[in-house]
Amino acid sequence: MAPLRLSKAQVDSYNTNGFLVLRADEHNLVDPEKLQAWTDEVRNWPKVKGKWMPYDEVNADGQMQLMRTEKFSDYHEQFGDLLFGEGIASLLEQVSDDKMLLFKDKINYKAPKGNGFQPHLDAPAYDHISKIEHVTANFAIDAATPENGCLEVVPGSHRMDVELAEGGRISDAWTDAHDWIQVPLDSGDVLIFGSHLAHRSGPNNSSKPRASLYATFHGASDGADLREKYYTHRRIAFPPDHEREADKSYEQGWATYGFAAPFARQGIAAAPGATEVVA
Repeated sequence: MAPLRLSKAQVDSYNTNGFLVLRADEHNLVDPEKLQAWTDEVRNWPKVKGKWMPYDEVNADGQMQLMRTEKFSDYHEQFGDLLFGEGIASLLEQVSDDKMLLFKDKINYKAPKGNGFQPHLDAPAYDHISKIEHVTANFAIDAATPENGCLEVVPGSHRMDVELAEGGRISDAWTDAHDWIQVPLDSGDVLIFGSHLAHRSGPNNSSKPRASLYATFHGASDGADLREKYYTHRRIAFPPDHEREADKSYEQGWATYGFAAPFARQGIAAAPGATEVVA
């Protein structure tokens, strides 16, 4: 099938608002049922040192559960074909005016009673590699609703001076001063947004899990090895829970990568005065 061509109105909407929603029947990138099947496979992978990167959270009942898997497309043929293929890259090229390369891939599972994500920008978690604009394609593996914690954004915030509290977490004052809108998605829908868009999500208050795939890209003109640099640094500074060494400090890694997501603090001491929202 021919690659999807965005209309001028869609590109203009992305540039104005900082995000764009493509419904499942508007693109031909992947079958939603295949997404769900592949995700179940990745979710059930064992914890293996040095490969894919699973991270846990502590849910509302105080129980440890899987929250995310990163860098999985290197080890899953079908996801690899999707995320390293030309379909997504050519789509994102139309809003970035550059050839696009995969930078980061993650699945957020948000199981029942799973935590939300605090208001934040993505860019500060990437700037230590290169201060550039990244573009993310968020595939709704399962339907994302207000009840199960769909994404919320501030339209146009990619062009605003967003006040940060620490890392990429947005200050309470800025959060309260701006209007947030919910972006519900059906299974197979794709939300495209840049790394300077203010976004957040609530907890999963439903009885069913809600998984989302986030594939983040960068322009080829920014360099060819940024993905390798990113994951090399991340695995050292903020490795998966099962790879952490008892006598090593990961506080700096937490400051770089853990400022908004509900990672468990396994092996990481809480910072003095920090609000313990991630257990």
